Amino acid sequence: MERGLSAREKRLRGSEAIFPRRAKRPMGSAVEPQWGRKYWSCRECENNIPFFLLCANSSLDSHAGGDGEVHQFNPCVLSLFLQFQIDAHALTYGDGFSGSHKLKKSLCHFLNRRFRPRIALCPSHLTITSGVSNAVECCAWALADPGDHVLVGRPYFNAFKTIFGARPRVELQEVKFGKTDPFSMAALQHYERAYAEAKNNDVRVKALLLCSPHNPLGRCYSEEVLREYMRFCSRNGLHLISDEIYALSVWDNPHLPDATPFRSVLSINFEEVIDPSTVHVVWGLSKVRIHIPLTDMNIDDFGATGLRIGCLISQSNTLLLDAAEGISLYNFPSSLADNIATSLLLDDKFTSEYIATNRKRLAGSYRFATKFLRSHQIPYVECNAAFFIWINLGAVAKDRTSSDKDILARLHKERVYIATGAIYASEEPGWFRMVFAHPQNVLEEGLNRMLRAIQSRQCLIQEADVAHLT
Repeated sequence: MERGLSAREKRLRGSEAIFPRRAKRPMGSAVEPQWGRKYWSCRECENNIPFFLLCANSSLDSHAGGDGEVHQFNPCVLSLFLQFQIDAHALTYGDGFSGSHKLKKSLCHFLNRRFRPRIALCPSHLTITSGVSNAVECCAWALADPGDHVLVGRPYFNAFKTIFGARPRVELQEVKFGKTDPFSMAALQHYERAYAEAKNNDVRVKALLLCSPHNPLGRCYSEEVLREYMRFCSRNGLHLISDEIYALSVWDNPHLPDATPFRSVLSINFEEVIDPSTVHVVWGLSKVRIHIPLTDMNIDDFGATGLRIGCLISQSNTLLLDAAEGISLYNFPSSLADNIATSLLLDDKFTSEYIATNRKRLAGSYRFATKFLRSHQIPYVECNAAFFIWINLGAVAKDRTSSDKDILARLHKERVYIATGAIYASEEPGWFRMVFAHPQNVLEEGLNRMLRAIQSRQCLIQEADVAHLT
């Protein structure tokens, strides 16, 4: 039996979808609203230009993306797209607002090979969205009502607050870990405590959100720990949302030989642990990095940053998928992106080679970056997944009173875009998330600029100390 969702879900599911989820000859129209995203900038009123765009003006021959990654333009991108044949069907509304039949089949084919789910995925188990953020937002709309909360451990992906709060008006119930390893079994005690406090304060918690591999810490949860989270959710009547967007970006780290490998919750036999209708997974193409042969270029999204394809998987809860269908007008993926993604995901040889190249290059860039950090005694957290490192620049500053804002200003002066830990709800000041997935020449330049920024700050501190003594 499928677990009931929220009062709002009934309205979403009850409203007539423009394209029924199983419609074969859909017709209708749609306009998707454009939602902005706020980034740190040099000055809050400097023409409202995101700072990463200002950095791009001095980033060699590159263009920096909103996540801090550098995307080099190259004519090979165009030739890559020209390899795909676009039929007339892809220039229409296709099979509906929640993805074409072909894309759903190709996703099932791909994820059955890569995630090894215990029960093979089929098209009726998922719905397609324009990116993973939209898939997560569908969970917020359907699983909770305005004012409800979702448990999430700190630090966490900076956009989660916007995803849950901006339109669905769902709040995050943050979980602190202190000195406890957030990937350990002991971390469950902190979730228990946070949930108990929420109940005592009459706060309604509807779900627990995990990001595995984790953003920004770059590590995975073990099967044993995932099972404990499932038991926790089962005891308290919560849904479990597993964000697995970085699943294919796990690599070998010699400094972390016993690192936990990625394990999808779909691959776990959990029927005796938790009601299957309360387990949901999101995944998408936007964080799988592709290397174009014969170039030194990496491209996001299986070909371009704008190829927005995500999916919400719920194998035992059609109510959730039907509710997502009710708002598919706002999550409609491009039919062209749908067509290209279908071709990519069905090419087993292509995806195998590219994922292997992705992992090899991430491991190489990580070794280069961490060698630099160690040589300059900059503390960081070892990881084995995704494409960023959690670094402590605050520990390098000799002035104990210097704030993250001070460090950020110095980085901005050197035209370096590194996100401060504050926007990821870091428990301690001084931490930053640094993306290392760049060509080596760009990465080296960025690291040297970062070092200059820190040394410049230290020089000012030392000058101030001398002035004070005299």
